[in-house]
Amino acid sequence: MANVPTVSWAETTPAGTDAISAGDDRIRELKTQVREIINVDHDFPSSGQASDNGQHKKVTLQEQADLGTGAVGTTILGSQTVSTRGELVYTNEDDVDIQLTKGATAYPSQSTTLADWSTIMNLIYPVGSYYFNDSVATNPGTLLGVGTWVAVEESVLVGYKSGSAEFGTAGGTGGAKTVNAAHTHNVPAATDTGWGTGTTCTANGKLAVGGAAGGDGAAPYASNDRPTGSGGSAAQSTLQPYRTVYMWRRTV
Repeated sequence: MANVPTVSWAETTPAGTDAISAGDDRIRELKTQVREIINVDHDFPSSGQASDNGQHKKVTLQEQADLGTGAVGTTILGSQTVSTRGELVYTNEDDVDIQLTKGATAYPSQSTTLADWSTIMNLIYPVGSYYFNDSVATNPGTLLGVGTWVAVEESVLVGYKSGSAEFGTAGGTGGAKTVNAAHTHNVPAATDTGWGTGTTCTANGKLAVGGAAGGDGAAPYASNDRPTGSGGSAAQSTLQPYRTVYMWRRTV
């Protein structure tokens, strides 16, 4: 970045011994110096008059370790160093520094001080709170400026129920994404306790259990046969309809 003004400002010139004939040069030099300095933040072209001459193009604030002391009739707005970076700070007449920005984020209220902000966030998100966001993965400690947060992954939340074996402990965990549903099933044989000695199938589809003859004289079903088999795959999904979000829990 080039130095401003182009010709160094020197309050010792022109010297009293300089020739009067050099005065016009010094006057033109002074006009250029003033214009170049003011033009840093203002519209101040060298072309002459304009309706917007002197208006601000921007406001450049030089970072200060301490803006100074605010007093009645003398309040201050500037860039003050907060946690190693320049932040926009307003110092009121009671000499209270009111921080207006924090990192890359503007504070939600111009009347909110850093201490008040922490108090508000601690009330909204006390230790044990959860924070959700489905597009921003930044740790809430950075976004909110308070607390220590840990990511919660591959879990859903369920309401606490006093006395419940599964849900009666706050912060408890459990469950699985899949369950083992494999199983077998058997029908007892005719010789098993409680089962008849024969099964007769009647013509009209009725069954007579215990060796009784069918009224239709149908041939008996082989009573010692018993169907066996298995069913269900070993892994069954238990996933409910879901929406994936970044989820964090405040621990400190």
